[in-house]
Amino acid sequence: MFLRVQIMNVFESAAASSLRCCAMQPFSVYLKGRLKNAAGCCFFQIFRWLERGLSPDTFYSLLKPFFGTRAAMNSAFKKSGVVFPARPAVLQAAATTRIARQARLNDYMNHVPEFFPERLGGEPWRQRCRIEGLARVHAARQIGRPVILAFVHFGPYFLLRHWLRAAGVPMAILRGSQSSERGLVLRIKDRYSPFPEVPLAFHSDQMRALVEFVTAGNVLGVPIDVPRGKLVEVPFSDGWTFQMASGAVRLATYHEAELLPCCIINEGPWRFSVTLGRPVPREFLAGEADWPRAGKHLLDEMLPLFQAHPEQCRTDLIRSLKPKATEEVASV
Repeated sequence: MFLRVQIMNVFESAAASSLRCCAMQPFSVYLKGRLKNAAGCCFFQIFRWLERGLSPDTFYSLLKPFFGTRAAMNSAFKKSGVVFPARPAVLQAAATTRIARQARLNDYMNHVPEFFPERLGGEPWRQRCRIEGLARVHAARQIGRPVILAFVHFGPYFLLRHWLRAAGVPMAILRGSQSSERGLVLRIKDRYSPFPEVPLAFHSDQMRALVEFVTAGNVLGVPIDVPRGKLVEVPFSDGWTFQMASGAVRLATYHEAELLPCCIINEGPWRFSVTLGRPVPREFLAGEADWPRAGKHLLDEMLPLFQAHPEQCRTDLIRSLKPKATEEVASV
């Protein structure tokens, strides 16, 4: 019944607003979006039904041929001439068609747990994700201090909030898009997340609500490898610098929040590891002049994970790394 209602809502909305949307965008684009919503509602019900009847390993094995075929087709029909950004030597990873296909398969498969987030905190899912450093978050929350989790586009980063919520931490994330752009399927998923009274995301048009959320002593995840707002140049390695978005550091400075680096690693078929690193020292958050030191602390905590799993570094992270000028490197 739920699935039928959602699909009917999709197509009733499409019929009611087709003329208006056709004037704003090509009908093919509009229709593609509506069909994508309908397919998402179907998968939502199917995945939730299968998850309740199968073990995670059996469920994974059942879906793998479907998503493996999709990954192979995507690689076969991928546009040629795409130029990938250069990366430092410490993050070099083997680049073969097989590795690229496996990475895409992992990406497809790792989005599946988003369809049943309320189940991740119970057996048998809870044992499939190790979380290190969670005591640091609990210690800050016990004294009413906000927590800012700085993360980058590395590994299945989109699962961070779901696993932390499953562990009892009502985390939200900051997104750069508008709240009106949050799609139908995402809004349906939000209803099933633990702590439904706490928003899963704040968008760029919700800054006042975000400030109130942080001030109340909550946990907010903020990406630091996006070209948004003021960027801070942070030394990386091998003559490269990291262009860090200052949002996480700025929020931690202004609201006296704990600032922790946060990463998630894909360790195998639906097996993950979340690492919450050491908090940034308070003296690194004294003023804007100290923000590069704060950024260096965050990168130093994350770098061993990047080096151990360079294949999980995503494009947004790599694009935030810039080589220094030749003259500057030579002088150093």
